[in-house]
Amino acid sequence: MISEDDLRPFLRASNKGVQLNALRRLKNSVIGHSDQKALYLDRGVQEDLLAIISGSGHEDSSQVAEDCRVQAAIVLGSFARSESEISRRLLTDSTLSTLVDVLSPATNVLLLLATLRTLTTLLTARPIPTLVDRFPNLPQALAALVIHHSVLFFKSKHESQRDTLVLSQACTLVPLVAPSHSSTLLLAPYLTPPLVELVHATVLLNNAANSAASSKLQSTAILALAHVITKDAAEKLAREAPNFINTLIGLLRGASKDTRLSAASLLASFLRNSSSNLTNNVALVLVPTLMKLLDDAIADHDGGRNCDPRILHTLAIVCADGGVVSDRCIEAGLIKKIVSVIALVVPNGPFANEEADAKLLAGGLLCLSALGQHKDNYRKSIIDCGTLSIVVAVLSTGNKCSDPSFREVQIAACHVLRSLSRSVLLLRTSFVESGVVDGVVDLLSHRTEHDDDDDKVMLPVQGQEQEVPVDLAPSKQFGGEEQDLEVRSAAMAAICNLVLEFSPLRKPILDHEILPLIVEGARSDYAPLRLNSVWALKHMVYSDDMETRALVLDQVGFDLLIRLCQDDELQVQEQALDFIRNLISRSERFIDLLIANVGEAHLFDMLEQKLSLMSSSESFDAAGGVSGGSRVTGRYYSEIVIAALYILVHIAAGLDRHRAAVAEHEQLLRKIVQLMRHKRNEIRLACVWIIINLTWMEDRQIDSSSSTSTSSNVFSVATAAAAVSYITSSSSSSSISGEAVLAELYKRRAQVLVRLGIREQLENLKQDSVLDVREKTKTAIYQVDALVGNVLTSSAGNNYSEPQQQHGQSIESAVGKMMRLRRNTMNQTAMCK
Repeated sequence: MISEDDLRPFLRASNKGVQLNALRRLKNSVIGHSDQKALYLDRGVQEDLLAIISGSGHEDSSQVAEDCRVQAAIVLGSFARSESEISRRLLTDSTLSTLVDVLSPATNVLLLLATLRTLTTLLTARPIPTLVDRFPNLPQALAALVIHHSVLFFKSKHESQRDTLVLSQACTLVPLVAPSHSSTLLLAPYLTPPLVELVHATVLLNNAANSAASSKLQSTAILALAHVITKDAAEKLAREAPNFINTLIGLLRGASKDTRLSAASLLASFLRNSSSNLTNNVALVLVPTLMKLLDDAIADHDGGRNCDPRILHTLAIVCADGGVVSDRCIEAGLIKKIVSVIALVVPNGPFANEEADAKLLAGGLLCLSALGQHKDNYRKSIIDCGTLSIVVAVLSTGNKCSDPSFREVQIAACHVLRSLSRSVLLLRTSFVESGVVDGVVDLLSHRTEHDDDDDKVMLPVQGQEQEVPVDLAPSKQFGGEEQDLEVRSAAMAAICNLVLEFSPLRKPILDHEILPLIVEGARSDYAPLRLNSVWALKHMVYSDDMETRALVLDQVGFDLLIRLCQDDELQVQEQALDFIRNLISRSERFIDLLIANVGEAHLFDMLEQKLSLMSSSESFDAAGGVSGGSRVTGRYYSEIVIAALYILVHIAAGLDRHRAAVAEHEQLLRKIVQLMRHKRNEIRLACVWIIINLTWMEDRQIDSSSSTSTSSNVFSVATAAAAVSYITSSSSSSSISGEAVLAELYKRRAQVLVRLGIREQLENLKQDSVLDVREKTKTAIYQVDALVGNVLTSSAGNNYSEPQQQHGQSIESAVGKMMRLRRNTMNQTAMCK
């Protein structure tokens, strides 16, 4: 217990010798004694230590004063190496700001080392995604440390040992201060250049030094660079310094396990962030190294429980693109090996909250998710190994575990569900676990709630006489809200395929009244959650169940739907347009609702805008090729164009008034003519389907018992007016049949299409490289030619040559033949993989 002569007065003494002695006594009394640490924290010793570290209130720059600062940082680090309750109490804004302020090249090396270690201990125990956001100068400070001590390390043998330790600690801290992708982007511009120099130099010097310290520095520097490297930096480095990559490949054969794994991690980061500069050859080189590391871990006495999680995380990156790399891993039995390892750490009831176990489980699940992205036989193997039961165990833990490290496990488990549910067959037959529904719904509806007594302490606030309660829950103060959003986004991604019409889990999920939560996610400011929510909504209306379509539409509303179609994120736009595409498929009712609520002019203006995206991102040539534009952005533009085209396909597949609405927008038709030369066959095919539907006549649109039957549920106002005009202008209107009236109307529509150049484009598509495009083109040509009397303009510009008096008879005959054909209506809906 604390003696009656409390140490706090001595910690506040102006005499630095007294203060230093008190710090040493405090250090000796708390080492290994958590109860002592808790009592000292209750008495406010944390504030005393922070005051000493910062040097506040004292101008003393003597060596004794510096020793006091060093000892205070060491004691604070001892407090940090305690159970989670004590480390949680230490993790305050004042603690972090004091420690971050110490990170400067001008700081005493011993104080710097102690501070780096304390900060690393705190952040390892309780990760804080937004630390870089809270301290904008932190990236520059870390970069300055790396640069300064790198120079000393390489130039001064006397300081090399301490500088090596500083550099190792600084590199270890890098992923801890920015564990999220958004925070990493803040570090990358400052740290990538000095880390590249440090890694390159350690590779050269380590061959000569070959000490344990220099080997550790090499590994930590490589891992830090792997964490911060971006796509632009990776491609620049691969382009300008190819020998650097070869050097890393050489390290895969190094004697040190840490060095081999670090090099593999950095090479995997290059693979993830580069495009054409690195190929499968590098990935294939990585596979034997990683599999050997995994095999060695499994062969250990613990069966792989102490396997380094980075092995599995790196394998997940390597396998992400599928192909021959994944094939090699499967051949080596990777699936069974992963399941055997993660089965050792699956939570039975509340999770053990051990960070190493959580990281190992998350890494294994992510690797299984990566393997399941591409082939059904891989997915089947993953399920046959019992992976779903592991996923259910993780999801069943749900909100009972508040450890931030377990959030990564939950996210990884959701990724596995999303990956495995890509298989229609497996989705129909294997997803019968009720725990899947309960767990995912629980995560989706999760809001972080913390008990006030547990997460609030009394802290003095500058400018106020009274102490006020400060919420220390990391989810609220230090970016936990972002973590919660990441979990909900992953759960929503898992939901996407599970709500498809043929999924056995669709009804149980809907029975949980999950729809309002999905719509709420579609309104979120967090882009990944918004995207996955719209994706799930799109799949909910991928169904012939018109009642469910109506229910979903009622919840979403057209205002939100159109707003999502104009979202800042291109992928959200794509999914929102696909929602409309699915909604109106095979339903004149929903086509009418769409036009009535959005407005015909607004709707077609929006669709024309989407079709214009391609013109702004790619340039067309006469042969249908494209040039220019970003590959990634161009791909998203293409998907948006495809979605917009199929909305037009479905509208044109509706009633005649719907066809007329499409045909009356000539500027829209001109965009379609242009897109018929596009390099993507899906776009060309969609354009042909629009032509087929615009030139088709339904059997039910003509009443053979009445030559003038034009019921209001068939004709638009424009169609009726055109019919009256045609009949009035005819010398024998009393004898004209209804079939002939419609034939003339469709002839005029077809003539408009011919005038816009569609017929010439169809002629080009007769030699298309894709069979489906060629076959549908034949149908489109037949229908257009039949409506214009089988007389068309050639590419040389020949005029119609058939006598006009024969048009009515030949067209009417052709229309009759068309009506006797079975219509092959294209009503393709959008289902995501």
